[in-house]
Parts: sequence; C-alpha cells; structure tokens
Amino acid sequence: MITYLSAASALFLSALIIVAIARQKTHRVFQKHILLIAIYLLVCAIISNVLISVWIVAGSQPSLQDGIILSKRVQATFDYLFGIAIGAFIFVATTPTIGSRKDFVDYMKTEFPNSYVFYLFLMVITIVTILFAKVTVDPIDPSKIQFEGYFLFINGAAVITLIFYAPYRFITYLRQTKPGEEIRRDTYLIIIGISGFAVCELLFEILLPANGISWLRPPGFILEMALVGLIAFGVRGESYLQELIIPEAEAHLLTKPTYTLDRGITYVVLERDAGQAFEIFKDLVTHGAQGLCITRRAPKAVMAEYGLERTPVLWLSRVAAEKNAIRPSPPENVAMAIEHFIEASERPVVLMDGFEYMVSHNDFGSVLALMHDLNESVAIHESILIVPFDPSAFNEREIALIRREVRLIGPMAEEFGQVAKIST
Repeated sequence: MITYLSAASALFLSALIIVAIARQKTHRVFQKHILLIAIYLLVCAIISNVLISVWIVAGSQPSLQDGIILSKRVQATFDYLFGIAIGAFIFVATTPTIGSRKDFVDYMKTEFPNSYVFYLFLMVITIVTILFAKVTVDPIDPSKIQFEGYFLFINGAAVITLIFYAPYRFITYLRQTKPGEEIRRDTYLIIIGISGFAVCELLFEILLPANGISWLRPPGFILEMALVGLIAFGVRGESYLQELIIPEAEAHLLTKPTYTLDRGITYVVLERDAGQAFEIFKDLVTHGAQGLCITRRAPKAVMAEYGLERTPVLWLSRVAAEKNAIRPSPPENVAMAIEHFIEASERPVVLMDGFEYMVSHNDFGSVLALMHDLNESVAIHESILIVPFDPSAFNEREIALIRREVRLIGPMAEEFGQVAKIST
C-alpha cells in the first residue's frame, strides 16, 4: 500500500509540474518543449519503478524475477533518456544562439565537437550497458538486485557527469550574463534539482537495491519528484526561460559626451522620426554605458548607420524570424527583455523605438501600463530609458498620460510644456 501511495503521490507531483511548465509564457518555446519532454520521460520511469515494486512484492518465482529485471532495465533506460533530455535543456538554456530545433541542429553541425556531444555519448553508452549487461535477482530476497562491476562503474560515471554538467554550464553562463539576484537564485535551485535527482537515482535505484534495501524506493519516488519540482520552480516565472543578453559598452571614448541624462529616468523624445533618440543613445553607449536597442528598423541597418558592433539590437517585429527579433504583442515580451538587461547591466541605457507600432498591435492602455512598469524598473536600477515618440499619432489625453510618467525632450518638446535639459 505504501508503494502505491508513494507512486500516486509522485505521479500527482509530476502532473502538477507538467501543467506548471506547459502554462509557462515564454518566447523560448523550444527550450520549454525540451523540458516538458524530460518530465514525460521521468513519468515513464516512475511507472516502471512501480512495476519493479509490484514484481518484488509478488514473490520470487523465476518468471517474476524476469519481470523485475525487465522492469529495472526499462526504468533505468527512461531515467537516462530523461538525463539526455535534461542535458539538452541545460545546453539550450545556456546557449543564446539556439532558439529552435533548426538552430540546435545547425549548432551541433558547426560547433562540433562540443560539451553536449561528450555528455550525450556517455549517456548512450550507459543505456546500451543497461540493456545488455547481466543483472541478477537474489532468489531468496527478490529486492536484492545484483549488477556487474563494469555496470556500476559506467552508471557511476554517467551520474557524476550529470551531477557536474549542470553546475558547469549554468555557472559559466551566469558569469557571462551577470544576471540579477532573482535569476541567480533560480539557477541554483535548478542546479540543486538536477544534481540532487542524479544522486538519488544512484542511491535508490542502484546502490541500495544491490544491498537488498528496497523499502526506501517508494519515498525515493517522492524525493526525486520534489527535486524535479525545484527545476520547475526555478523556471516558474517569465524570467528564467528568456534569453539573457550579455551587456557590453560599445566604446569608452575619452571625449566629453554631447548629452548628459540623469539616471533612473525615462525620457520621451518628441520628434517625427527617431533621429535624435538614436544620436543620444549612440553618444551614451560610446562613452561607457551598456546599451540595448529595441527598434522597428532592421538591426543590420541600424548597426551600420550608427556604428554599433557590440551593442545588442533587437528587431521589434511581428513576422521577422531572426534570433534577435522580439514580437510586439503581448507587451510583456518587450518588458522582459528590457528588465533582464537592466538587471544584468552596470550602467544600462535602453532605446525603445516603436511605441506607435506596439500600440497598433495592442492598445494604448496596455502599452501605457508597460511604460509604468518600466519606469519603476528604470528608477530602481538607476537606468536610462529613451523612447522616441511622435505626438501627431496620439490625441491630447494620451499625450497627457504619457507626460505624467516621463521627462520630455526633443525638437517638439517645447510645444508640450516642461522640457528636460540634456545637452552639455
């Protein structure tokens, strides 16, 4: 009865995890699907584990012993298939250039060999060993499952690889992206979940059964699912599954900057086009600020016109399929990209070009709410947000609502009251 209750609890927890991940809103859909596949494989391993316990309880007849061995092989195979899938999740999550299945295949072809190739090779060798190695069941005590020495060695090597692969990939990535405290905390939870699961598998499914200790397997189900739950908890929000952009200043010119803007402020540049906004942005990022540009124009054209080589440029587009494209709807897509960047940067400045375009694909109220949220984030992180804005595209009431949240600058600012000083 305890076995069945434990298995039912583990399956219930896994169902909750699947639902939580499936409801995750993210533009990193490929990454989310890999994680879901990993959880599905884990559920299959749990079911196989239940069958092992059923065979052990049933008795010690030769036919039942064969059932124990078969169930053990199937369960271990699913465990390492889970290991392959979770390894792919780790690899994709820590490789910004991979955003789809095609990207993954192309990367594996062009960047061969890589760390995941060696990881995958060891996992496949382990699965082959599981399927063909000699496994025996003690005829007197069916809970005692004996393994060959090389079987234990290869499985131990695979488990150790999984234990260290997650910290290696994630911690290296954290050092590159320098994310905020919340993302760092969630990353460590994911590391604990993956590495802890690997340790539990080695303990509950190999070492203890080899010594005839099977009564710990049922609670082991729940402990393992709780550790996998840490992974789901780590990716619970709309933050972790997003692509983290590595902040970098365009240049550190020794000349005096043309424009001086106060930090912690959102500036709206009132003009027909975004010319002055881009000039201000270029001036800041070439004098040591770490910049992010979100624009309606093709990134290559922007980079060529303003000489941006290190500054990340995202294309605000509903149809573009490039890796650096970001959809205008819902507005949270833009908010997440900006918030992640300013959390990871030291002297961040963000240019958000395309306010009118976002309103056309959402509504003014939702984009205004976006401005409210970004205004608070900018103030908290002492950032600068620059928003080109064509007043002819909006009515007086909408302009008045915008004015309450920002400082107005630009060629047309004097027509609308207070104008912030930006030139030195």
